[in-house]
Amino acid sequence: MLSYLHGYHVGNHADVLKHTVLAAVLARLLTKDKPLRYVDTHAGAGGYNLRAAAAQRNREHEGGVGKLWTAAEPPPAVARWLTLVQRFNGPGALRRYPGSPWFARELLRPIDDLFLFELHPAEHRALKSACADDRRVRVLRDDGLTACIGLVPPPAKRALLFVDPSYELRDDHRNVIDALVKVHARFATAVAAVWYPVIDRRWVERYERALRATGIEAIATYELCVARERRSGGLAGSGMFVINPPWQLDDELQSALPWLAERLAVDAGTHRIAR
Repeated sequence: MLSYLHGYHVGNHADVLKHTVLAAVLARLLTKDKPLRYVDTHAGAGGYNLRAAAAQRNREHEGGVGKLWTAAEPPPAVARWLTLVQRFNGPGALRRYPGSPWFARELLRPIDDLFLFELHPAEHRALKSACADDRRVRVLRDDGLTACIGLVPPPAKRALLFVDPSYELRDDHRNVIDALVKVHARFATAVAAVWYPVIDRRWVERYERALRATGIEAIATYELCVARERRSGGLAGSGMFVINPPWQLDDELQSALPWLAERLAVDAGTHRIAR
């Protein structure tokens, strides 16, 4: 769907969760010496100006990264994410927020490679410009959910798929599950981190049941909600499904999620970890 632009939502509580989890997963995977392939199916622009008109429309970052910018002694997983965001900004105030490609590029090593997919023409151009000098990276204007299947297994037999669709289309979650099943059939040890919104609890439950019914055995759910779910809708929170979660990921997120829920809560902060 080409109507979605992340610049209107950048830096919100969903970004805090997804990028805290992404950085934690990468940190665990990079303890091994063998090369890692990173595939981002919905990469976006790569970075965003929080003072731009889009970000200023709803100022969602004020309820996300803005609440944590000067936080004292956050848990290790949150501290890792926050240090990276501060590095992206440089000295001074919070002005910008990185997208998932920047987090990955910053953490990955010269021996690793990255495949970044983005269909929106303006976002694709911005991403390609941001990555122009990085020889590890290929930026492709293609359907990432389809293309990622052919990118596994990589030569070193290690891969992380980061799947972050907008879910604007009714069947987006089915397309995600279909791609994950095909990836798993080709490369059962691939790690995948899949973001989902919490707007309608029944939809989340159907999505999670369908994913777990695929027969993929190692699936962890990490969820953060900052508000009560309402019949009128609205983003109450979000979650990440992690397939083949790295060792000790639960330990990091068990301290990070309640801390985030308390500090980002609007009227009710909750978290959930499930296997």
